[in-house]
Amino acid sequence: MTSPEPQLDEKQLRATIRELQARVARLEKHLGLPSLEARSPSVSTATSRLKDEGAGLELRIGEFGLAWVGSAILFLGIVFLMAYAQSLGHRAIASATGYATTVGLYFAASFWSRSNRYLSRVLLSSSLLLLYYTTMRLGFFSAAPLIANAYAALLLLIAVVAIQLTFAARRNSESLAITAILLGSISALLIDRTRATLPLVAANAAVAVFLAMQRDWRLLVPAAIIFAYAAHLLWLMGNPVAGHQLQAVAEHQYNIVYLFMYAVIFYWPLLARKKSPEDDAHTIVAVLLNSLGFSMIMALAVLNHFQSNFAAIYLGVAAFFLLLSIVQWLTTHHQFSPAIYACFGYMALSVAIYGYARLPTSFLWLSLQSLLVVSMALWFRSRTLVVMNSLIYVSILLAYFAVSPSSNGVNFSFAFVALASARVMNWQKERLTLRTEMLRNVYLAIAFVLVFYALHRAVPAQYVTLSWTVTAVIYFLISYLLDNIKYRWMAISGMLVTIVYLFLVDLSHLDPVYRVAAFLFLGLMALVVSLFYTRTRRLMKKQNQTSGKADS
Repeated sequence: MTSPEPQLDEKQLRATIRELQARVARLEKHLGLPSLEARSPSVSTATSRLKDEGAGLELRIGEFGLAWVGSAILFLGIVFLMAYAQSLGHRAIASATGYATTVGLYFAASFWSRSNRYLSRVLLSSSLLLLYYTTMRLGFFSAAPLIANAYAALLLLIAVVAIQLTFAARRNSESLAITAILLGSISALLIDRTRATLPLVAANAAVAVFLAMQRDWRLLVPAAIIFAYAAHLLWLMGNPVAGHQLQAVAEHQYNIVYLFMYAVIFYWPLLARKKSPEDDAHTIVAVLLNSLGFSMIMALAVLNHFQSNFAAIYLGVAAFFLLLSIVQWLTTHHQFSPAIYACFGYMALSVAIYGYARLPTSFLWLSLQSLLVVSMALWFRSRTLVVMNSLIYVSILLAYFAVSPSSNGVNFSFAFVALASARVMNWQKERLTLRTEMLRNVYLAIAFVLVFYALHRAVPAQYVTLSWTVTAVIYFLISYLLDNIKYRWMAISGMLVTIVYLFLVDLSHLDPVYRVAAFLFLGLMALVVSLFYTRTRRLMKKQNQTSGKADS
């Protein structure tokens, strides 16, 4: 009989497995093979990574998100408690509750200033907002306020805003500063006195610009621009913030003077950055917001109160924008900001021209204005201004055809401006640093169409073909003098258009005498041009042959 095989207990089995794993690991290390764990991470490793990522998201939500949510809910709870106490007639208790909670939030923010800075900033912001709200309820939005004098209540609100700006400066917190400037704009509207509201809005804007320049805060100026023009718009709409019905104010009270003040205040930081090589994104956004805000609110103010003399006002607006543009160009030599101000200036000038000249004469001056814009673009070396001028020119031309009766002077002026602009752009393309011929081709195409259209409207019907033929010949002469192929193509296209018009229109409508003259003149000119091309082709062939012999 054979003896039974020995049985391995559990401890011996585990020891054997560990010994085998160690031997396999030594073999992998000796052969330079990666371990099994390195080649294929285990499911447990991936699961732990996902758990770590989930824990990070959970921690961020718990630390940052709940801090804001909790402070907002606490703020609203205190506000509701104050309103409830005030509804019961305990106005002093309501105010005391607000100030006590403000002090408590401030000390809590100070307590966590080192261990939990984010929560500290949130609590500080909440305490300052609650301080403003509590102070505001002392004199506003109450049937029987504790402070009956509105100016005294306003001074307290200004003091609260000053405190918040002080904290913003000490902590170098741009967000606190933006909130303070917003509260300053609200305070200006709450006083509901035009002689106090609009000056306070301007002063608030000046403070924002000063802080932005001192601290190099890039978001404060765009935010202050929005707040200032929004406050002025609300004033124009009857100041609904103060509880009034939404409607336009009855008297202008010289409010457009404050619009010019805002524009100058927000223009000042651009001059302070003259050492920078070029405008950054924040600067361009500020310029656009300032120009758009000023233009939109000015348009509303003019529509409400100055419709009878809008032309003079917009002439002043145009001069104002162009002056800002020129001063900034001479000071900084930047590209975008002066061009943006110039574009808004020329748009205002267009409105003024319409107001003085009316239709259709205004389109004559509007077309000539385009040459003035091109001249300024050459001075500024601004491609942006050239492109914007092209868009404005095309828009005015389309508006002329859409709303105005045809005028021979206007037709020829548009054609002349297109030809002159194309020529100037070619002459000074290095100064303008233009890298494409597209804009010049657009101007030449517009000029080609407008010249023939203007002649068709201005010349008697029997002389249209003759005038078009002369125009094509003039294009050939210009191409010869300037050695420019574009005008030769315009001449050839003009000949073809004239031939088509001759057979489709003149052949059936003209008297025999004018018909014969038109055919003879056009035919002779076509033959002359053909001889010119034949001579040119022979000269080019001889030059090629001569150069070929020289090379051999």
